[in-house]
Amino acid sequence: MIRYHIKMNKFIKFLTFPILFGIHQASFAYPAQAELFGLSESMVHVWVTYGDGVTGTGSGVVIKENHVATDCHVFADSKGVNVVKTFKKYVPIAVYADWKHDLCILQFDDLPLPAVKIGTSKNLQYENKVFALTFPNDSPIPLPSYGKIKGLHPFEDSHIIRTSAAFTVGSSGGALFDLDFNLIGITTFKSPGKRLGYFYALPSEWIMELLTTTPQLDLVSTDAPFWSLPDNEKPFFMQVIMPMQQEDWMKMKSIASTWVDSAESDADAWYFLGLAHFQMDDYAQATSSLQKSFSLNNRHLDALMQLYEIAKVENDSELSEWTVSNMRKIDSEYVEYILKP
Repeated sequence: MIRYHIKMNKFIKFLTFPILFGIHQASFAYPAQAELFGLSESMVHVWVTYGDGVTGTGSGVVIKENHVATDCHVFADSKGVNVVKTFKKYVPIAVYADWKHDLCILQFDDLPLPAVKIGTSKNLQYENKVFALTFPNDSPIPLPSYGKIKGLHPFEDSHIIRTSAAFTVGSSGGALFDLDFNLIGITTFKSPGKRLGYFYALPSEWIMELLTTTPQLDLVSTDAPFWSLPDNEKPFFMQVIMPMQQEDWMKMKSIASTWVDSAESDADAWYFLGLAHFQMDDYAQATSSLQKSFSLNNRHLDALMQLYEIAKVENDSELSEWTVSNMRKIDSEYVEYILKP
């Protein structure tokens, strides 16, 4: 997310949430902040100027010599953009832009910063540990946020990564890393509302693909980001979030049912359908949908956690034991945490 000092960008209404650094991180083997010094050298603060004195900031990461990846909405249709590192400003000479996917790469001729290792998001699994590195709330240094992979949503030729590594205003264009310090995504957007936060990153594969295109010499956008489209044009994994937050379970069930019909092998479609049934006290249908979700993805911890809730409500010891057993295979420490009396 980009931080604006006077007003919000036209694409940013989907993005507001206070940052949550390292939820339950004491039980996870994440790198300490001191270990991230090398990565921090490759992170840059993006500064943007608009008309009438409006300015904004975002985040960026060096992905090859003289090239910084960030989100297009950070500077779309602005008057100018530059990056700042240790109080020195660098001005780009061109931009590779995929406006629809909201991925941009700023090109420089004098940026003396090291590049990160670019990994692949294709081998990620649910509950893999990851961390984000961004410049939240105008922080002068990049700060980490720790979490896990919570969703891998198929989208066009790749997938959008959902993570519990939270980020906030100023974090647009930041970096999502695996524990081997490989760049696997670009932090881009989050769900609305303050009660729940769903955080999404673009896949690293799009970065290398974008570098094969022809750069442009201005900052004029040619398309709106996919995540800023009207609700009925958004991907299903985004459409279900607002009715869930508004506790409109009938609408959520309707969207999830349509999602299941269009993608029967999508574990998340079945999960959200099961969640809607659970909230409507239809435990039989909820159990069926959630078990289907788990059968499609045996690392879908959220589906198991919801089944565990059903087992408690129904006083079903057999389902409870089965659920806890499978949860332990994914994250034994977290299971012990939630089972504490």
